[in-house]
This record gives sequence, C-alpha cells and structure tokens, in this order.
Amino acid sequence: TTMNTPVENILPNTAPDSLATSLVELFGTRARLAAHPAEVVERLSLTDNVVVQGLIVALFVYYLVVVTHYGEHIAQMWKIAVGDNLGIRVADELSYLFMRAVRHAVALGIVAWSLVGVGWLGTKGVESVGDIEPIWLVPIAMAVFAAVVVLQRLLTLGICTLTRREEIAQGLNLLSDTLLALAGLVTTPIALLFVVNTGASVGALGIACIVVASIAMIIFIIKSLIFFIEQNVSILLWILYLCTVVLIPIGIVLTLVARGSAI
Repeated sequence: TTMNTPVENILPNTAPDSLATSLVELFGTRARLAAHPAEVVERLSLTDNVVVQGLIVALFVYYLVVVTHYGEHIAQMWKIAVGDNLGIRVADELSYLFMRAVRHAVALGIVAWSLVGVGWLGTKGVESVGDIEPIWLVPIAMAVFAAVVVLQRLLTLGICTLTRREEIAQGLNLLSDTLLALAGLVTTPIALLFVVNTGASVGALGIACIVVASIAMIIFIIKSLIFFIEQNVSILLWILYLCTVVLIPIGIVLTLVARGSAI
C-alpha cells in the first residue's frame, strides 16, 4: 500500500539528503513511501499456554477413561435426570460405582466448563482478568467452580437442616450432581473442540455449550420443584432454595468475572 506523500517530503527530517536523492533517482519523483508502517501487535490468547495445552490432553484421555469404564452408569444418570424417579426414591438403589462415576463426570465438567469460560473471554477480546497471569486463569476457574459446587451442597444441607428435613438434601444433591455429571459428559468433547478451534465454528461451539447448560438448568428447576411438591414442602421454601443455592452463587461468580475482565 502506498501513501500520497512524496519521498523528498518525508525523509529530510529523518535521513541524510544523499539518501533521499538516491531514492528519488532509483524510483523517480512520483515514488511514495509509507512514513509510519503499521505496527503489528501480537495478542496472546488466554488459552495459548502450556497449562491449557496440558489440560486439553489430560481432559481428552480422562474423558475416554470415564466413558469406557463407567459407560454402563450413564444410562442410569439419564434415568434420574429425565425419568419419574426422583431423589430419595432412587437414592437407596445407587451403587458405590455409580456415585463414583458421577463424581468423575462432575470433575470432567469442572475442567471442561473452566476451559470454555476462559476460552470464551478470549474470543471476546479479553487479554487479562485483573492482575492474574493468563497461565493461571484456568486453574483458578477450576478452583472457583469446585468451590461453588461444594458451597451449593453445604447450603442445601443447611436449608434442609433448618426445616428438619435432612433427607430432602440427599435427593436434591443427587439430582444436582447427576445433572452436572451429564452436562459434563456432553460438554467435554464440545469444550475440547471449542478451545482448539480458531475458525468460524467457534461461535457455534460456544452456543452449543450455552444450550447444554441451559437445558441442564431448566431440568433442574423443573425437577426440583416437582420434588418439593412431592415432599409436601412449601413453594416459598423452594424459591428461597433456588435463589440461595443456585442463582446467587452463580450471579456472584459472573459479576466478579465481568468486573475482572473489564479492568
């Protein structure tokens, strides 16, 4: 690309006259020179680091192991998530292997959603979150995600204890863990493609992750409401539970991320 500034008008202030004369002799008086070439600024991706690359490989291997080793329990997770059996009615029938499969699937989901969250910030042009180095963003996101899951379980137990219905906590935690496990199993391959992809399909993969999360959330809201009704618990308590255990923790995390990425 050429500019409309003659060479002799650009170079006298920055180069000897002999150099300007030589350029005019070589290229003619109609030659044009870009006085200030465009600067190329390299942006470092939030997911372009050794930690994320290692997590991608580890997550892929972990996913294959979980699906291969605990594949027979996935159907039971689906039965709890969308079937008529809820919480307490199926809790006694669950085996140790099933609960271990759920825990592994939940761990998959924590890693997958952490990768998606950090990758999504990168696609929005966010170069940093506060003073945190990009290499630590995914591990911190995993820790926050795990802390939210533990906090939700403790809040559920606390609310049910106050109402002297501790057995309800068992059913609610089972339902939430199962849905989180299923969402993790579905999201993991999408998350892997989302993080390693740089093409036009990134947007579609991001939407797919949002759809999976939305479906899981809707199922949990509906089934938790049915569960409260079946246990003859007030709807007001269900609204309190939903706000305290689900909406407020998630809202706090999203607010902190939004503020941090805006700094």
